[in-house]
Amino acid sequence: MLYNLEAKTQFTEADFRRRFPDVGFPETIETHNILEYGYVVIDRDPAPAIGPGETLEPGDLRIEGNEVFQSWVVVPATASKWAPLIAARRYEAEVSGTTVSDIPIDTGRDSQGLITGAAVQAIIDPEYSLHWKTSGGFIELSGAQVLGVASAVRAHVQACFNREAELLDAVADGSITAEMLDQGWPS
Repeated sequence: MLYNLEAKTQFTEADFRRRFPDVGFPETIETHNILEYGYVVIDRDPAPAIGPGETLEPGDLRIEGNEVFQSWVVVPATASKWAPLIAARRYEAEVSGTTVSDIPIDTGRDSQGLITGAAVQAIIDPEYSLHWKTSGGFIELSGAQVLGVASAVRAHVQACFNREAELLDAVADGSITAEMLDQGWPS
């Protein structure tokens, strides 16, 4: 964007080209070859850091001598932007795994299904036992232990959904902050 110092208005490249077809733009644009027409290039301030779902929009202009700078405005995330961010963070926490009796348990969706199937079998057959593969290798689990693992995994997953619901409530009442997105998740 260009700024006309006299008229105090912004111009696009197309507007400038129409008014001054003999000036090279933007290939040869330099301050001295457009300043004679009363224009300067608008420099943007460094963009500030933004949080999840926030966006930046061009802000106010300030003139310092023959230079024009444009600030940025941080636009807060709307409810429609927060919901998918929160859902993605919930999924990340949900599938990150948990520990049950010092045993690392995968909580990915496939593993949740396998654990549920094993728990159903343990209900059907109280004498049921199995070899369960963990990140540390195979372990032997009795039917009662399988039910304990299934219950712990279910509690982990439900805690993730509960946290998602809490964050969506914070969005609804306007109290959500970027920091909250990484707080309160089960491990």
